[in-house]
Amino acid sequence: MASTSNGALASPRVIVALDFGTTYSGFAFAHVTDPARIHVFYEYPGSGREKPYVKTLTASYYKRRPGIEHEWELKSWGYSARTDFERDVQACRKHRTNIAKGLPSDGVAAPTLGQYLTRFKLHLASSDMEAMSTASPLPIGLTKEVVIADYLRGMGGVIVTHLQRRFGAHFTMEMLQWCITVPAIWDDSAKATMKSCMEAAGLVKGVSGSPHPLIVVLEPEAASFYCHKAMSEPTLDVGHKLLVADIGGGTSDIVVQEVVSIKQSKSSDPFLRVKEATTSTGGLVGGTSVDNCFMEFLHKTIGPCLPECILNHRNVATQLLTAWECAKQSFGDPTTRGVSVDIDFPNALATAWESYDRQRGNPERDSYDGLEISYQDVTTIFDYVVDRILSLISDQLFDAKGNIKVPVKALVVVGGFAESPYLLDRILRRFANVVPHIFSPPNPGSAVACGAVALALNPNMVVSRICKRTYGFRVRRSFEEGVDPEEYKVIQKRNGNAECKSRFCALVRKGDEVKVDECVSRMCKAFHDSKRNQVCIYSSDKRNPRYAKGQDVKKEFKLYVSSDTPPSKAPQVVKVSIYFGRSCIEVKVEGVNCVVNQQVDYKIPVENLF
Repeated sequence: MASTSNGALASPRVIVALDFGTTYSGFAFAHVTDPARIHVFYEYPGSGREKPYVKTLTASYYKRRPGIEHEWELKSWGYSARTDFERDVQACRKHRTNIAKGLPSDGVAAPTLGQYLTRFKLHLASSDMEAMSTASPLPIGLTKEVVIADYLRGMGGVIVTHLQRRFGAHFTMEMLQWCITVPAIWDDSAKATMKSCMEAAGLVKGVSGSPHPLIVVLEPEAASFYCHKAMSEPTLDVGHKLLVADIGGGTSDIVVQEVVSIKQSKSSDPFLRVKEATTSTGGLVGGTSVDNCFMEFLHKTIGPCLPECILNHRNVATQLLTAWECAKQSFGDPTTRGVSVDIDFPNALATAWESYDRQRGNPERDSYDGLEISYQDVTTIFDYVVDRILSLISDQLFDAKGNIKVPVKALVVVGGFAESPYLLDRILRRFANVVPHIFSPPNPGSAVACGAVALALNPNMVVSRICKRTYGFRVRRSFEEGVDPEEYKVIQKRNGNAECKSRFCALVRKGDEVKVDECVSRMCKAFHDSKRNQVCIYSSDKRNPRYAKGQDVKKEFKLYVSSDTPPSKAPQVVKVSIYFGRSCIEVKVEGVNCVVNQQVDYKIPVENLF
């Protein structure tokens, strides 16, 4: 391990931000000696047939381990996963045709078809969002943690290989520090899972991972920082507010920030220091939602034979969505306005549709090889999704009566779906009369990764955030008759007083502005009759929860503290402190009137509370 002369870990030389997306994933990097030059990557494995893009497909192809049921191994990921899946589909189809014709197999084993997985990032959605998730179902034997870690491992291998080619074969993990970007709408559990997946992928910690701490960056904050530099002229000044709409493949994050100061950076461009002005919002809506509406339109047009065909021919859906992607990307461009869209159908679907119509006596079509979708129908497909995105933006700008609640100077649109001309046109038409500056930066798909690198190189650009939930721990308080439930009542042995055992003691509350490096401390009675007790941190969607129990309360994490102090009648007290604004939230537990065996430090990603 590289270290300085005094034995300390040497500082990283390269910062790498990995943008793990719903549909596409990519990365950006910069050398610490040249922070103004942030690089992206185009040459992903299997991307030869694709239009050059700064990301690869978020897709994985698994095959069963021979002779072992419910055990899988990753065959390929990214563009290669789709290619391998389609190749295996064709091989299986050819094999079935040969068998039907009675042709000999020449001793060649029958081809097998694996599991092609997409949108698996959405498996991290919280339980209240699961109904909206369109992630590929996972087969028995695969978990979201395994699938995500496998994908990140593949991405990590490409990244390190590229950095070695650029900086020399001597380049190792010890020379880089990773950033991982996450949606602001993810809950604490999802964000913690992403961190553990980075570790399981061997990218951080362990024998082969980077020894430097993982930096977790909120996607809209990274995009905002990128856009500060992308603005062609000084648009924002101190006190101005900026709305960032990060519209990706599967998620949308809407964040409003206020400029608190303007800082000269290491490069010639100034950086804006900002604070969160409102609680960030968002939802599971994005480019893949338009894909879903397209498939629903086909289902209504073609009939039940479509899902049957997809079930029997597993590459049909992939081929349809690939054909649709070309039309989706250009829809809304002035050159395509009013023009219908032609979608070519795979042979299997054309045959199934023709057979379906014939069996039911439906009027015969001129052709079953494709479908011409009118401009109005394509508009309807888009509008269902775009209207939801506009509502998310509108909810940040207007109150229930339609009055402006947050005057915004600029609105920037980033993310994969921000490349849609139709989405940008709708946003302009809807908000141009209330927001003076609306724009999308060049290459909006790379905004998150590039912004994350810039944030890592220029820390403390985010001054404060608005807490999304109330956090605290469970304590005992005097029992209030007629208010507290009887099942929460306990009688203290030492004095006979009645106490409520499940009261919520808040550290920070929902809606609070929490500043960087803020420390919140509370005294907690931790030990009674035991030398080893647990301290739990709870969260609630309510601002003032009374109890640390109920449907709106979650146990976020727990840690154990032990004491060498003998139990006594006097309550033993520990000090629980939470430090905000560092690379990680640090939870510390220290003995006050007792001896704790060791100071307990528990670290969770900085965004887990926001």
